[in-house]
Amino acid sequence: MEAERLAADGTGTSETSTTATILQSLCSPFYRGHRWITTLADAVGWQLIAFIGSCHFGLKGALLGLVGHAGLPYSQKILKLSAEQSQRYGIVAMFPWSIKPVIGMISDIVPIAGYNKRYYMFGASILGASAVLYLATVTLSDNNQSAMSYVAALVMINLQVSVVDLLTEGKYTEKMSAIPEVSSDIVSFVWLVLGVGGVFATIVSFFVLPTKNYRLLFYCAVPFAVQAVFTSWFGVLPEEKKNSSDVNHDLLKKHKPLFVIGSFMAVVCAALAAAQLLTDDMFFELYFTGVCALVLSIAMFFCMPLRLAKATLFLFLTNTTSVSFGSAMQYWFTVDEQCNPGGPRFDYLFFTVYTAIVAQCFGGLGIYLFNAYFSRFRMRQALMISALISSVASIGDLAMVMRWNLQWGIPDKMFYLVGDTILEPIVGMMAFMPGTILISKMCPKNMEATTFAILASFSNLGNALSGSFGVFAMQYAGIKTDMTEGECDFTNLPTLIVVCGMLLPLLAVPLTFILIPDIAMTDPVREDGEDTKGETEQAEGERMGLLGGVTKSD
Repeated sequence: MEAERLAADGTGTSETSTTATILQSLCSPFYRGHRWITTLADAVGWQLIAFIGSCHFGLKGALLGLVGHAGLPYSQKILKLSAEQSQRYGIVAMFPWSIKPVIGMISDIVPIAGYNKRYYMFGASILGASAVLYLATVTLSDNNQSAMSYVAALVMINLQVSVVDLLTEGKYTEKMSAIPEVSSDIVSFVWLVLGVGGVFATIVSFFVLPTKNYRLLFYCAVPFAVQAVFTSWFGVLPEEKKNSSDVNHDLLKKHKPLFVIGSFMAVVCAALAAAQLLTDDMFFELYFTGVCALVLSIAMFFCMPLRLAKATLFLFLTNTTSVSFGSAMQYWFTVDEQCNPGGPRFDYLFFTVYTAIVAQCFGGLGIYLFNAYFSRFRMRQALMISALISSVASIGDLAMVMRWNLQWGIPDKMFYLVGDTILEPIVGMMAFMPGTILISKMCPKNMEATTFAILASFSNLGNALSGSFGVFAMQYAGIKTDMTEGECDFTNLPTLIVVCGMLLPLLAVPLTFILIPDIAMTDPVREDGEDTKGETEQAEGERMGLLGGVTKSD
């Protein structure tokens, strides 16, 4: 009847009515999304929304995504690095992420021209943009000078992203505290723009990698690094100017223990990075890495409450002892027939782009499975099961290296997609979330943000130590990947997978009985550290709050 009325009075036809309905249905999600962002901006301000876009879409998503997709082909084809060298330089490149607490504390204590954030971000962005521009315009080759230049540029890029990320996080955390009702919306928006940035980098890489002009990825990254120079200089991130630029001695005195441990961690990380560049003595590296791990394990008990220190030690040790030999696996998957006879010889488009798309799709499945099946487990059970799953997941790598999948009639790409690409993000998320909830429950009240900054650095240092142990493991196992001469040896790679990928993660099982309280993940923890058991409405509310807001961070 409505269509007949429209046709009769000359205002439309049934076709136009149907078209309007279809267009309304198609545009409805975009309209709701626009309305959601507008509502959020009304609460926190358009400036903060814009700067979150600058940081998480421009830097963490697009810039790091493009530079990351260029990393493997650049290391193998341009710089001719071995797997061991690639892993060493990767440890050095990630150095800025481990010193985030000390950078954050310095910015809080020492304002520049009255601002605690603006000019720190501006200075770091100048360095990062210059580094990306250097990689885009300078032709590097397979010599030591080029390798050092490449690593230095990566350090500056990571410094830019880590500093801007840290100070942006501080600002939106401040807004979340002031306006609690928009907390979940802010977190959702941050991860939304970060994901969109990553997807954009993946799409660009899809078109660039087949051309084999890998430097073009750095050209594409230049605008994203440069835009942060302007957004920081012009003060897009809302920040009130202080009347004085003097050092805040009161704040320094109040948080002196945290400043000391943050500075100490920065020194340890710098020493570890220097060791990667200055020596190739594998036993010196083993002893030095072991000493760093021991010193950090002891130091955390001097700056944290006992219950939090024990939980942190557990996560730090399980991270460190899961010895990483990822570079050896990357090379085994991608090198040519001369280097790895009978190997899968994955092209970079498949190995870095297609797999990234699939992994992003299945990462959320890990969160769903955790919420659906793990969330009511006891903390010890969840962490032990996570360790067991991580160990079992390495069987896929072992099967490929031993070429069992071919004996079973399963092609390499199909087996890799099902094993590493689909299972790894699911397993990783299910291993990550119990630890996050554990720390959330152990954090001292009103110290959550500072504590998480320290813990993020312990996690990053744990990854660095894991990589350093991995360099020793590759040397000791005799793994060779000489990209210049084509001299390669993967004979003992199966042993590395069994020992480092399957056995060492199981150390988490006995550690749970020593360092983890026997509580359910639904149980709140009192200030004295004792657990309060019982299926109360308060406990259920806490569980839903924790699980609903958990996201993976750096």
